[in-house]
Amino acid sequence: AVALPNQLDTWVFYGLLAISVALPLAMSRITFDQFDIAKVLLLRIFTLVTVSLWVWKMVTTRKKELRWSKVDFAVIAFLLLVFISTITSVHVPTAIHGKYKRYEGLLTFLNYGILYFLALQAFTSFKRLSTLSKTITLTGGLVSLYGVIQFLGLDPLPWATLPFEQRRSFSTFGNPDLLGGFLVILMPLAVVEFLKARDAKNNILMGSILFISLLCLLTAFTRGAWLGSAVALVVLAVLGGKTILTDKKKLLLVLVAFVSIFAVVMAYSASTGHGVMNLVDRLKSTTQLTEGSAASRIEIWKAGLKMIESKPVFGLGPDTYRLGSERYETKAYVAQGSGQTVADNAHNWVVQLAAGVGIPATLILIGLFFTIMAIAIKYSRRLEGDDRLTYAALIGASIGYFIHLLFGVSISGSTGVFFLVISAILAVTPAVRSFELKPTEGMRFSLQASMVVVIVISAVSAYYALAMYVADYDYAAAIQLGNEGQIEAATSNYERSIELYKNGRYYDGYGMFLDRVGVMQQSRDMIAKSVSVYQAAQEYEPLEGDHYVFLASGHAKLATSSKDPMLDTAVAELQQAISVRPNAYSARILLSNVYMFQGKYQQAIETLKFVLDINPQEKTAFQIMAKCYQQLGNKKEAQKYYKKYLVLQPDDPEAKAALQLLGKK
Repeated sequence: AVALPNQLDTWVFYGLLAISVALPLAMSRITFDQFDIAKVLLLRIFTLVTVSLWVWKMVTTRKKELRWSKVDFAVIAFLLLVFISTITSVHVPTAIHGKYKRYEGLLTFLNYGILYFLALQAFTSFKRLSTLSKTITLTGGLVSLYGVIQFLGLDPLPWATLPFEQRRSFSTFGNPDLLGGFLVILMPLAVVEFLKARDAKNNILMGSILFISLLCLLTAFTRGAWLGSAVALVVLAVLGGKTILTDKKKLLLVLVAFVSIFAVVMAYSASTGHGVMNLVDRLKSTTQLTEGSAASRIEIWKAGLKMIESKPVFGLGPDTYRLGSERYETKAYVAQGSGQTVADNAHNWVVQLAAGVGIPATLILIGLFFTIMAIAIKYSRRLEGDDRLTYAALIGASIGYFIHLLFGVSISGSTGVFFLVISAILAVTPAVRSFELKPTEGMRFSLQASMVVVIVISAVSAYYALAMYVADYDYAAAIQLGNEGQIEAATSNYERSIELYKNGRYYDGYGMFLDRVGVMQQSRDMIAKSVSVYQAAQEYEPLEGDHYVFLASGHAKLATSSKDPMLDTAVAELQQAISVRPNAYSARILLSNVYMFQGKYQQAIETLKFVLDINPQEKTAFQIMAKCYQQLGNKKEAQKYYKKYLVLQPDDPEAKAALQLLGKK
């Protein structure tokens, strides 16, 4: 009878270790989102399994004990505020599930809270803490090895067009910046595991992992990760104290390895001819706050501050940053991206949280983090030897990752590990106490109710994650089937994906597919069907400006003449798009096109002034301006814009003929 609860306790611990392995490694080649959706699915499934094991343990053990700390109250308060933020959100479905490809909504935060609780129960010894450190290090070695393979151009997996520079390491995270977050956690742990290694086998293994991890960190070319790692290693050095100097030869070897790797990558990267992948230029760019991505992020933060100001107490809802960004983005940000981008994340976790869940919840979470760090730093002074090194490394990893989040993006693949680490750090301190649950009726009911709540939350989270994963598989299959010309099968897959997991990406993807088929087949019915899909998207997600643009485009295609009321409908929808997103760029280009078709040439010209202010080289604007001025009889302006257009599109016969005709008049 005693053996089973002890066995189950061990399996709870193994469940948490499984999460620390699964989150960094998980990826999926059969879904459209090939990275984050797999990580969320495994996080929630393993959480459900681990919670079930803990409940089983509590049911079968005679002496029922819970481990708790005063920090628990802050965790509960934070989760309650996130729940209130969700039900008062500008878009409740997004607040529950998170944005597509991010997934940091209410359910994910609840999972983080359950991880915290389970870690307090499971990490009862330094041996377990050391096992966690070693597990993350071994996992990180695999992640880093794959990243280095990508940098060397030896990736065995084919990838579509990457949204970043070729040969940058992105490993199992799909993006160098997201990979960088995990590497920040890994670096101090890899250093310490190498320093702790005693026999030849472990020295070779951990030394190799450290070497590869350093190389991967540099070849991701992620400045936030470099800064976070530097902070993490400084914290390790300070808290490790004299213990870190026990083996000076190894320390020297680590230093030599870093200098050697840095020199090799610096020399190689200098020949790439690309600023982002030039190590020295990339380091220099960290001080250039008004240029490149740094300037863009400052503008994103400005929008975030406006969101916070609009709903300071409960925020717009977890992970709804994109919906708020459309309303509050600055004109400078739109200009930097030539109107082609929308910020779906603040690239600063504090701003992201405050805009999403409000200032009080954000302050509680930050206070929670610093409280745990303060408790841990104080406790670290009591430790000696390998225990002190391990503990210092985990503290360094936590602080370094937090620093990284001030410039990066939080995803479950690394933030889940972060919450597990800080919870485990707290769990071994005297701040966490055990208390025995007395066999009273009230206590028994409270325990049973708590177990039911935790199981239900975990089960619901896992169910939705599985539904989302299956939906994403269907969505990827729909795209493939559509490309192969299997229209009916593609349609079925699109509709099934939306039924399982409603989100703007699926609606718009389905609508664009129907639109494309309708144009190819000259089928008015198919285009009308695409309009109905865009209409459903707009009704589901009314704060997303793109839905209105797609909807208006569909109505414009259905118009049979310049007097068709469909065009007035399209104009109204585009004006609504501009209302939702005041700095809307593509909406104004389409609106000017509709105005031109209606013969409202002056209105088209006035609309395009904003577009050219954002992007003075927008060729579509030049073309429409030229045609409108030509219709208005303004020969000089028409010639000016035709010439500008032909510089960018020199082979357009219609524009050449129009300019030639104007020259004869």
